[in-house]
Amino acid sequence: MRAALIDKVRSVKFVDAEEPMLTQPNEVKIRVRTTGICGSELHAYHGTHPFRIPPLISGHEFAGDIVEVGADVKHFHVGDRVTAEPQTFCGSCWECQNGMYHLCPHKRVLGARGWSGSFGEYIVMPEETLIKLPDSLTYEQGTLIEPLAVGTHAVRTSGCGIGDSILVIGCGAIGLGIIMTAKLAGCKAIYASDAADFNLDMARRAGATDTMNPRTDDIEETVRAWTNGRGVDYTFLGSFGNGPLVSSAISVTRKRGKIMEVAVLGGPKDVDFSQFYQKEMRMQGSNVYTREDFDIVLQAIAEGQYHVDGYVTQIFPIEEVGAAFDLMENRTENVVKILLKF
Repeated sequence: MRAALIDKVRSVKFVDAEEPMLTQPNEVKIRVRTTGICGSELHAYHGTHPFRIPPLISGHEFAGDIVEVGADVKHFHVGDRVTAEPQTFCGSCWECQNGMYHLCPHKRVLGARGWSGSFGEYIVMPEETLIKLPDSLTYEQGTLIEPLAVGTHAVRTSGCGIGDSILVIGCGAIGLGIIMTAKLAGCKAIYASDAADFNLDMARRAGATDTMNPRTDDIEETVRAWTNGRGVDYTFLGSFGNGPLVSSAISVTRKRGKIMEVAVLGGPKDVDFSQFYQKEMRMQGSNVYTREDFDIVLQAIAEGQYHVDGYVTQIFPIEEVGAAFDLMENRTENVVKILLKF
């Protein structure tokens, strides 16, 4: 099959790879039509991801067609258009038994640790992970459900909603999902910060009420002005960053407010945490998603509540995966979401 292989650190190539086969009666085989490049794949490319370790066929954001079903598959058929929640879990650990299966210490993730991912033309998935796409959704829109579900999960986990004010730092693929979900949840003021004006334009289209560029605007002064000195109720860290980013979030979040870490923080963390004590603040992580997040996103796209036009900024044929990764890394064009197409 055609595939994109991250064969070693800082090397990705188009290859002819072995096609995965059904091994369990509850599995289906899917021909991938489109797949997204996630920041986690870029980390794998750099050799910095904890469990996406080269060589591997990565990829976990996708949409495609079922081409084969196992004997025990009951609810899906050959020809169905699908995406999937790209993780499986043990079902018996404490996390799984307490409604947190996405935090299962034994979970497997598509495109990692031996599970051939959607950078390959064919993938094999258990039936219980599948989500059928309505005819009204394109393959490209179906591929967006997974990254948007990350932002949806963050908003639901935070508890923000009607009447709240939020700040989203970083308006890439994840940040835009946070903005759209916060709008759907009824937040009254949705502020957005990003160093790229293109991303800020996308943020306003997604529902941001005010935006700023930290290259030209002082984030702390701007948020104080927007909130009459009080600060926002919730701050979402939607981009990769380090200590200064967290320090800014602490400064602009109100007393007893909450900071949500959605993107992975890296680099030195020289942060003055004394403000957490002084302001009785909270900081919480948000890790991927659950099926409910996928269902919310699918319905919101189908009903036009999530405006995803323009979200896919580039589509490359799988044969040009090297150029796609080069653009993902160097940003020589405006980028929100890059897709590979089979």
